[in-house]
Amino acid sequence: MSSDVELLQALADALATKSWSTTPLSHDGPVRLRVTHPYVPAVGETVSVMSQRFGPWFRASTGEPMAACSDIPGAVAYIERTLGVLVRQRA
Repeated sequence: MSSDVELLQALADALATKSWSTTPLSHDGPVRLRVTHPYVPAVGETVSVMSQRFGPWFRASTGEPMAACSDIPGAVAYIERTLGVLVRQRA
């Protein structure tokens, strides 16, 4: 089983191919990944990993499950769906 750090790094690697910027956060609590875009760096999503009955899931800062950690494309799609609208408005 992969650690939270490894799961978040896999997501960060996939997001980088789509021009998203990521910063790992590990102070004051569990490991998280801050996701932003160069067009709107002040707005972003902070992703964590949560345990579910059927395995780990990525969780948005709102607490909403994004996608199973085994579904990296689904997690990227969540980011593009929720933050992409802001990026497209600034592009």
